[in-house]
Amino acid sequence: MKKYIYSLCLLGVIVYSCKTQTTTTTTPTVPATPSTPTANLTKEEMLKKGEDLFNLKCGRCHGLPSPSEFTVADWQPIMKRMAPKAKLNTDETNWVLAYVNTNAKK
Repeated sequence: MKKYIYSLCLLGVIVYSCKTQTTTTTTPTVPATPSTPTANLTKEEMLKKGEDLFNLKCGRCHGLPSPSEFTVADWQPIMKRMAPKAKLNTDETNWVLAYVNTNAKK
């Protein structure tokens, strides 16, 4: 009787592990264009948006470095690598880059 129960349990485990699993993925919607066109922003507004995005998006996954920890040349490859991970569009990337470049190590 024990062999029968063990055999049924083993069969159940095998059947369960072989069943096809379906996964559902959802992609968050991100507006294609920012709410404020870049051409209409003053330099101060652009830097403020860049600072806000830097704190919000970049600080979501890791501790934030101070913009003055790196030079302008250092920030270029950092932004190129990190902007897609932070899901920044072109305008947002430019705003963050303007913010960090303005405050970069001289």
